[in-house]
Amino acid sequence: MSTIAVTTNRKQFLSGPFGAGKTTVALAHLQQLLRQERVRGDDILVLLPQRSLAAPYHAALHAAALPPGPTVRVTTFASLAQQAVELYWPLLASTAGFADPSREPTFLTLETSQYHMAPLVDAADEAGAFDGVRVERARVVSQVLDNLNKAALQGLSIDDAYARLELAAPLGEQRAARLNALRSARKISHEFRALCLRETLLDFSLQITLFNTHVLTNPWSRTHLFRTHRHLIYDNVEEDTYSAHRLVAAWLPQLESALLISDDDGGYRTFLGADPDGVAALRERCDDMLTLPGSFVMQPGVARLAHRVAAIFSPGQRGAEVTATLGAPERGASALVTSAETFRFYPQMVAWAAEQIRRLVQEQGVAPGEIAVLAPFVSDALRFSLQTALERHNIALATHRPSRALQDEPAARTLLTLARLAHPFWGMAPAPPDVTLALAMAIDDLDPVRATLLSAIVYPPRRRDNELGRFATLTEEVRQRISYTAGERYDHLRAWLYAYRAEGANLPLDQFFARLFGEVLSQPGFGFHANRDAARVASQLVESARKFRWALEGKDADAREQDNVRFGRSYVQLAESGVVGALYLPGWRTPEDAVFLAPAYTFLLRNRPVDIQFWLDVGSTGWWERLYQPLTHPFVLSARWPLTAAWTDRDEYLTRQETTRRLLLGLLRRTRRQVYLGASDYSESGYEQRGPLLGIVNQLLMNK
Repeated sequence: MSTIAVTTNRKQFLSGPFGAGKTTVALAHLQQLLRQERVRGDDILVLLPQRSLAAPYHAALHAAALPPGPTVRVTTFASLAQQAVELYWPLLASTAGFADPSREPTFLTLETSQYHMAPLVDAADEAGAFDGVRVERARVVSQVLDNLNKAALQGLSIDDAYARLELAAPLGEQRAARLNALRSARKISHEFRALCLRETLLDFSLQITLFNTHVLTNPWSRTHLFRTHRHLIYDNVEEDTYSAHRLVAAWLPQLESALLISDDDGGYRTFLGADPDGVAALRERCDDMLTLPGSFVMQPGVARLAHRVAAIFSPGQRGAEVTATLGAPERGASALVTSAETFRFYPQMVAWAAEQIRRLVQEQGVAPGEIAVLAPFVSDALRFSLQTALERHNIALATHRPSRALQDEPAARTLLTLARLAHPFWGMAPAPPDVTLALAMAIDDLDPVRATLLSAIVYPPRRRDNELGRFATLTEEVRQRISYTAGERYDHLRAWLYAYRAEGANLPLDQFFARLFGEVLSQPGFGFHANRDAARVASQLVESARKFRWALEGKDADAREQDNVRFGRSYVQLAESGVVGALYLPGWRTPEDAVFLAPAYTFLLRNRPVDIQFWLDVGSTGWWERLYQPLTHPFVLSARWPLTAAWTDRDEYLTRQETTRRLLLGLLRRTRRQVYLGASDYSESGYEQRGPLLGIVNQLLMNK
């Protein structure tokens, strides 16, 4: 690292593998800039592809104890674009096609965008537009929005985007149904855009479009924007989008200095619109190209396995590339894979992983936060089984599954059910099974069997209202079966709900969630008290409901009082319809003293190494295949994909191979010590599985 000379008056490009110390160089460069008298904090822009990657920069700025004054701007392209559109709105509103340019814009979140698009999808669905594709209504909404977002980020029109998607439709009997669904999705996209222009609603795609086609083309706003910062640090370039790269390319000539940083073999966010192929063009625009070849994360055994993985995918070229970036592995270095076990059934594999984690933590002194358990998909059953097994040994488990619908999280479902019970005038009495789940989640030590018994009496299945019975009305035999401790906590929860009703029950829903969590559910004896995942989900739900209200509520006080009822009911209906929540920052902040369970790609996007990794279910095809998304396609929705080129089986195979190679190298480069591999002959659903990753693992073990 001492050979790297980053200057404050040139544009430089720094590359290397994960763990080479590139961000450390960037932080030192940031400190160097701040030490110069003529450089103010707001002269510096730190640009990142994802907010969760900003933690090292915020920590460095906090540690620097800077004097009061303008601060360094640490942001993402999406945030920068939104702020610019808001700032320059008077310049662009009159020429952007809005029905009422004098009207203030409403910036939509992911949830509120789905709220506005849902009626359009419902109308098309009722007409049979999506009968030929196997996809839930909520996923139709999210995939149509995804197409709009990717089209905007790639500089494509709506029609160009869907022309590409039609070329990617598979041949055969299902092609006609797929094309019909895509044409319906195109129509919905145009209707949604027309709605936004009519009502002055700015979803993410429209924000990006306005930024690219108006802010950056208007001479005044472009000049003003480019003069706001003189120095740029752009980290993880390979994970950002085509539009972000285009902005930086245009900005570079106006800057006094720039440091652009890229990870070798990165580009894990392609499903979110990342453009790793655009890195080369940015590199060529810089004055100097710097390289950090080593790794401060991987030990020799890890490097040895990385060479083997690269050689399997491309024996000559990839092996040479890894050698160039990592250096040759030490001869005789110990193998990384210390345990590769195959079991007949899925639960046996999960039990093995839990036992190995116990041994590592209790016998070898490995910190729980230095262990990551990864799988292609993390189901509720996997999380529950692993969490239950680890709790027996007092080992905490934290999970993060950002693509799940809000209602799929038990903690969110509990809060939504209790919201129904607390607001009887909504006319939305919860279903008895939801009340059972809510009681089991909300009251500590109330298992599902006793929760079922309790809810069947205090909330009978035939009940059509929101009333809850008292624990005291139960017979003595039933009270003893449920336990007086659990009954006391139930009565406390019930009393809180009824006291809230007596107050008027008209708080904004986000404030209701916050009060319920803080005053009851997080207290000792209740289910969220020591449940970190539940606390994280509750925090996300509060923020989601708050932004939903902010985007839709009226301006005057009387209207807000009425809106609390309307928007509370609307938000619950939206969340329970399967809406996908936005990627809120608290979800990425996992505790340091807990084992981390997540899908493999979610772990990669954290950009944080660990000592030990467990790869579970390596026989699953999920490590290699893309998710089934019939209405979208991350690769053809790219400015680099030829407009008239069809997507073939060969393209799919080559893309899967390259994606798997990047995935495996990315995971290995984020491992300090060891990887444990677990496979089962039968999947969680009982199907036999022999995915491609299992073949790769066998090759690695054969050459051990």
